[in-house]
Amino acid sequence: MSDAGPYTVTELTTLVGNALAAQPQLEDVLVEGEISNLTRPASGHIYFTLKDRSSALTCVCFRSNALRIPFAPENGMTVVAHGQVSVYSQQGRYQLVADRLEPSGVGALALAVEQRKRALLSEGLFDARLKRRLPLLPRRVAVVTSRSGAALHDVVTVTGRRAPCVDLVFSSATVQGDGAAETIVAALQRAGRARGVEVVLLVRGGGSLEDLMAFNHEAVARAIRACPVPVVTGVGHETDTTIADLAADHRAATPSAAAETVVPNCEQLATALRAHERRLRAALGGELTRKREQGRRRSERLDQLSPGVRVARMRQDILAREARLRGALLGGVTRRQRDLERARGALAVHSPLRALPIHRERLGGRAARLSAGVNALLTARVRHLEGVRGRLDALSPLRVIDRGYSITVDAATGRLVSNATDVAAGAVLRTRLARGSLVSRVLPDGVEVAPGDERMYDDLPGQHATSGDDHG
Repeated sequence: MSDAGPYTVTELTTLVGNALAAQPQLEDVLVEGEISNLTRPASGHIYFTLKDRSSALTCVCFRSNALRIPFAPENGMTVVAHGQVSVYSQQGRYQLVADRLEPSGVGALALAVEQRKRALLSEGLFDARLKRRLPLLPRRVAVVTSRSGAALHDVVTVTGRRAPCVDLVFSSATVQGDGAAETIVAALQRAGRARGVEVVLLVRGGGSLEDLMAFNHEAVARAIRACPVPVVTGVGHETDTTIADLAADHRAATPSAAAETVVPNCEQLATALRAHERRLRAALGGELTRKREQGRRRSERLDQLSPGVRVARMRQDILAREARLRGALLGGVTRRQRDLERARGALAVHSPLRALPIHRERLGGRAARLSAGVNALLTARVRHLEGVRGRLDALSPLRVIDRGYSITVDAATGRLVSNATDVAAGAVLRTRLARGSLVSRVLPDGVEVAPGDERMYDDLPGQHATSGDDHG
């Protein structure tokens, strides 16, 4: 115990602080432990506790040093803290004032990239439904990369070989180092506004994680999604995958592969187009042949149903019936003649000489009656045919007209007029005569013939005969 009396709390705390400060090994220490009780007040400082299985250590990282930490410390994360041991006098406990934090077992940059990926993924920035389709053969492509890098040369070479007709627009950007992310964002914005650009290539060659950090920046990912046209990335080597690759509409392994993805091989396209054309022509030819055959079959069916074909068949049927009738008539005559010959033969065999005149007379009578019968039958058939022909002529409307009759129709409707009460006063009538026709108007008490309007009307509908005395 001190002879000077007891220490005040402040004095003892100061004494302990001075004792700790006098230890050089406590001014530059590395401490590994698991983070717990992490807080981030508005001041920007970071307060946390490092613990292991047996002990806990209070730590603070002031704002100036916290801003330089590339990743976001989290509870449960094992880190290695560098700093100085001091005494926090207000609570009378010692603490570690950390000026640097490193994740245990993994690099700080890699951890920062992984944390950024998780945050943007949860936000939906990498959603496959946001990916846009690439144009088949773009006419103008914007290239965002460094002017001095090999990536630009690779893109120009591949594009010139595969599709010389594609126009390339260069938008310069710094692809690594401090401020590179800002230049990439500006270059993407310029490329998206360029006239006629249909797709943007964001490319650069391979490098370390530090070299590719500009493509892991959140602002670059958001600029890719905000670009009005699809964005294709070709960053680093095939094994490198950046946040920009995840946000892009399409990711290629290398700059050359990105150019091949955007610009198709025009020669291969032409070959495929010619093959499609051949298949299309063959298909059209086959379809045309089928349609022609179908038309031919339908035309044949239509011909079979044509009135002309039916009339021809009916005419052939009439001729066939006429031939059968003539055959029947001639057959009857022939049979009678055969009967006559048989009778003559029988008479010649069986008739005695004294009865010969009598039998000859009888035979002559029978022959006369037979001839008369045949002539009468023929005459009757001819008379029957003449009668049928006369009746047909008598029923013809033209024969009726020739006998002094006429056909009258309503000029407005074409309806036949058979009764004077069927027409009203003022109606115009057309009357067909045996020779020529008349146009008349019905008056209240008679018919007025329209002068100068006497014409032939051979196309009057229907045929109806009326007496000339029946005009109203």
